[in-house]
Amino acid sequence: MDDDVTFDSVIARREMRQRQAEIGRRALAIVDVALRELEQKIARGEPLNMTCADALKLRDVGRELLERSAEKEPDGDAPIPPTKPN
Repeated sequence: MDDDVTFDSVIARREMRQRQAEIGRRALAIVDVALRELEQKIARGEPLNMTCADALKLRDVGRELLERSAEKEPDGDAPIPPTKPN
């Protein structure tokens, strides 16, 4: 029964946070490329081909990320340090 992993385990929760953080870093790397493309289109005066809903979602995500950057980890653990994208 020692092989059973539950999310009551500190180690299991930490590993889950690390997996989620890695997925988050990869997603943000893709978003970074997309934002750079949008910024280049803006600089060239090209249409962004975004819907109003897309623009509002981008605003909401940006606001949420700013708010989260000021928060502390809920269990007191230090945040997982970022890694450089491949």
